[in-house]
Amino acid sequence: MDFKGYVLVIDDSVTNQVLVEALLDEEGIKVVTVSNATDAFKLIEKELPGLILLDLLMPNVTGIDFLKSVKQDERVSAIPIFIVTAANTEFYRNQCEVLGVKDFFPKPVDILLLVKRVKEVLLAGA
Repeated sequence: MDFKGYVLVIDDSVTNQVLVEALLDEEGIKVVTVSNATDAFKLIEKELPGLILLDLLMPNVTGIDFLKSVKQDERVSAIPIFIVTAANTEFYRNQCEVLGVKDFFPKPVDILLLVKRVKEVLLAGA
């Protein structure tokens, strides 16, 4: 299968980065992981990902702050973003919905559903 672009995982937990990367790698999906929004912006400047998986609870620049920045950048605002987070509250869900998040996955993540949705989005963009 040909997938469009790579998946950018933004999560300050190395454990979560490794888990998601291993799962998607098994499906033939290229994954790039970073621990913070600053590094994510640097990568996005070089090459736009096909999908972003974003944690909300990160130090310095939170996932919500990252989403607000992305919304203001026309080049980046069209990239689909999935939230993968332990912050599973109505407050966070509402903020994400307003900011145009494509999907929301509370931790612990339903791995099969996450992989299925990632594949659907990447194939739709192919």
